[in-house]
Amino acid sequence: MTITDRPSAREAPTVRPSPARRVMPQLVAGGVLLLIGILWLLERTGAVDLTVTAVLGLATMVVGLALILLAGDGPHSGLIIFGTILGIVAFFTAVAPFEGFQGGVGDRTVVVSSLDAIQPDYNVAMGTLIIDLRELDTLEPGTELSASVGMGELVIRVPRGTDLTVDARIGAGELEILGRVTDGVGIDESYETPGLEPGSDSLALQLEVFAGRVEVTDE
Repeated sequence: MTITDRPSAREAPTVRPSPARRVMPQLVAGGVLLLIGILWLLERTGAVDLTVTAVLGLATMVVGLALILLAGDGPHSGLIIFGTILGIVAFFTAVAPFEGFQGGVGDRTVVVSSLDAIQPDYNVAMGTLIIDLRELDTLEPGTELSASVGMGELVIRVPRGTDLTVDARIGAGELEILGRVTDGVGIDESYETPGLEPGSDSLALQLEVFAGRVEVTDE
C-alpha cells in the first residue's frame, strides 16, 4: 500500500507595502511642517504678511493634494489623520470670535511712551504679547486699548496708580488683574478701579485670549 502525501495548501502570499509607500506619509508631513516653518520665518522677518489661519489652510491644501496624487497607491491613514487635524484647527481659528488669530506668530513686546503711539488694536495669533504702558505720564478720559492673542499669553503693564476699566474674555485659561486671579473656561469678567469717577483720566482695556493667560499688572 502506497501512501502519497497530499500537498499542503499553498499559503496566500503576504503583501508588504513598498518602502516608498511606507515613507510617503512622513515625507509629506515633513514637507508641510517645513512649509509652515518657512512661512513663519518670512512672516517674522516682514517679507510676507500672513495669518495663522492662512498658513494652516495652505498646509491642509498641501496634504489634500498629496492624498489625491497618492490615491492610486491605496489609503494613507496617517496622512488622512494629519490632514483632518490641520483642517479642524484651521476651521476653529477662522471662526473663533477672537481677533488674535488674525495676527502673526511668535513673541512680541510693544513699549508705548505716548498716547499718540497707541494703536487701535494689537493682535498675535500664537505666542506672547506684552504691551508696556509704564512710560505713559498722561492719560485722557477713557483712553482705550484693545489687544488679543489666539493661543498664548497677553500681558499689559500699566503705570502704578492708573485708574482702569478692564473687559477681559478668555475661552480657556487664566485671568489675573492686579493680583486678582480667575481661571477656568469661558471667562468673561469686568474690572473697574474702586471709586473711579465718570469722565476722569483712565485707561480702558479690551482684552481677549482664546486659550491661554491674560495678566494686567502695574509692576
